[in-house]
Amino acid sequence: MSGNAALWNTLWGEWIIEELIRCGLKLFCISPGSRSTPLTVAAARHPEAQINLIYDERAAAYYALGYSRGSETPGVLICTSGTAAANYLPAIVEASVEQIPMIVLTADRPPELQQTGANQSINQNQLFGSHVRWFFDPGCPGPELPASTLFSCIDQAVHLARYPLPGPVHLNLPFREPFLLPKNQKPEEFIHDPDLQNWKAEKKPWISHPLPKISADAKLLENFAKNLPEQGILSIGRIPPTSISTVKKLANDLAWPVFADIASGLRLGPEFPNRISYYDQLLIDSDFLKSHPPQKVIHLGFAPTSKRWLGEMEKLPADTLVWIKEGSSRLDPTNRFRSVFETSVEDFCSEMISKLKKRKKSEWTIHWLDQSNKIEKLMEQFVTNHPLFSEMKLVRTLTKIIPESHALFLGNSLPVREVDFYGSGNGSEVKVGLNRGASGIDGLVASSAGYSKGLNQPLTLLLGDLSLLHDLNSLKLISESPKPIVLIVLNNHGGGIFSFLPISEHKDIFETYFSTPHSLEFKDAAKMFKLPYFHPESPEEFESIYLKQASADKSCIIEVNTLKEDNIRVQKEWTEFLHQNR
Repeated sequence: MSGNAALWNTLWGEWIIEELIRCGLKLFCISPGSRSTPLTVAAARHPEAQINLIYDERAAAYYALGYSRGSETPGVLICTSGTAAANYLPAIVEASVEQIPMIVLTADRPPELQQTGANQSINQNQLFGSHVRWFFDPGCPGPELPASTLFSCIDQAVHLARYPLPGPVHLNLPFREPFLLPKNQKPEEFIHDPDLQNWKAEKKPWISHPLPKISADAKLLENFAKNLPEQGILSIGRIPPTSISTVKKLANDLAWPVFADIASGLRLGPEFPNRISYYDQLLIDSDFLKSHPPQKVIHLGFAPTSKRWLGEMEKLPADTLVWIKEGSSRLDPTNRFRSVFETSVEDFCSEMISKLKKRKKSEWTIHWLDQSNKIEKLMEQFVTNHPLFSEMKLVRTLTKIIPESHALFLGNSLPVREVDFYGSGNGSEVKVGLNRGASGIDGLVASSAGYSKGLNQPLTLLLGDLSLLHDLNSLKLISESPKPIVLIVLNNHGGGIFSFLPISEHKDIFETYFSTPHSLEFKDAAKMFKLPYFHPESPEEFESIYLKQASADKSCIIEVNTLKEDNIRVQKEWTEFLHQNR
């Protein structure tokens, strides 16, 4: 029995890894453990597998998430049994909501050790519940399951991670001891299976699984394009990066004002036609949209970050709202959109471009652009003249000077909102990554490192102090990143975003239970992970340090101290300045 277990464990490990690689998957994020030995050894010995050894399973899962987001290819997770697998849950939740494909391989104890009190044994059946697209446990390796059936399971897992709704897939794999044959034994010598021999010779996946295409009814789209009014808004959430050039062309041909969310990758940079960079600031005046009501709103992709814009959508007539989404999930938190096209964003835009009559920029669009440009000038004046080195000033500076070679990853809570609200439209157009599905502050450092790996680009990471504390051990991933990462931490010594919420008025409980004050700084953490550390105290010093480090070949930490009270004060002063000068 033990000899057979070693044989079949070795074979299954090799077959699974080989089939995943044949399906185009390359990155394997492995966390050390004994029960997963057959998978780890097979991946480590495969010449085409890229291995990232990540001790902490939670960080490994977020790294794979970031990689999958950047590369648009599923990352593969491998871990041992027990709580190791459970630590994957937060990143799996994020991947599920954000529709990011991942393959999760968890090793498990065999049936005879389940529910016996055996060490490191938990119930891993459907461990991640509804957050995965598919769960399957093929049982312990053995001759009962033909090789073709195992290949079919792997191919199905990869396919379901991509279609019909991209997301994580979980395969649970129980292994009996001993886990491997001795190194000098070749397991194939024991197997005589014609299907296996054919598979080995072909060097391609067992199943060919081209992705189907979902497209909207052509006649319906033609009627839709013909009846588009002059006064509309093109709203853009997170969209596939491959669709960006087509979306730009539609924006130009449509000649409507464009609200480009920070997650779209189109909010920064000067080359986007008709973009209203400061639509959120325009909507501070609740009467502005009432006096400029759109006759149609087309929204592309995921929901926008701006709570203010979502709130205004809720007030618009429902029959003017149209959502274009790529999957079958419900993405409309307003519950107001009565027209939904489930189709590729790129295909929709291409169809619209082919059917639209040539449009001139209307007075409606020109007025929106004039108002946004006015806010740009006012904001520049306000930020330049304000004496404080505030987060608003840092964000304006960063978005003007970030190099084209860098990607940008944003933390949740304040950083993503501040870049969306205040980011300059006159800097570089850069790829933007963020975990806005479940919007947690955990795993952001690991996600950014994975995103840099997936893009194969240097990266700037902007996040808050609590986010960094949540994921401190992932500084190892930053320090070992193949491409340098500049980590900018905004340290306002607590949960800065809560200061903007109504709970801040409850002084008896706010400071202790919501503001979560601390006196920690990150110099020693940088030293621990051998990362250069900088602590600028002025905008000029920050700009000088950042530009130098952004062109360096080593990751670093730049810590900027701010005060929560100053952030609130600057925001209030800006709002008053805006009201007085518009």
